[in-house]
Amino acid sequence: MKTPESAVLRACLQYLRLRRHLVSRINNGAFLSARGGFVRCTDTPGIPDILGITFDGKPLAVECKSEKGKLSKAQEIYKAAWIARGGVYVVARSVEDLKEAGL
Repeated sequence: MKTPESAVLRACLQYLRLRRHLVSRINNGAFLSARGGFVRCTDTPGIPDILGITFDGKPLAVECKSEKGKLSKAQEIYKAAWIARGGVYVVARSVEDLKEAGL
């Protein structure tokens, strides 16, 4: 059975908080306005699902994906910029990916 991204996201947030990392869910979707246009929830293309600070003070970004989900071009660009600035970036398909990243 496939695990939807929303379930991966909830599990990752719970795990990171239990491990005492300071994390926040970033709602980066879009919705249809009453006027019929789309409204984006963030102005930053590629921003990950979770942003925060690890327990030991490192900037943390987590993009949650389903088993076959892939990063968009904007997400790849954001990931590269985050890592270039010394941040920890994890593409998580399960909590195991966080554990493998040492979190």
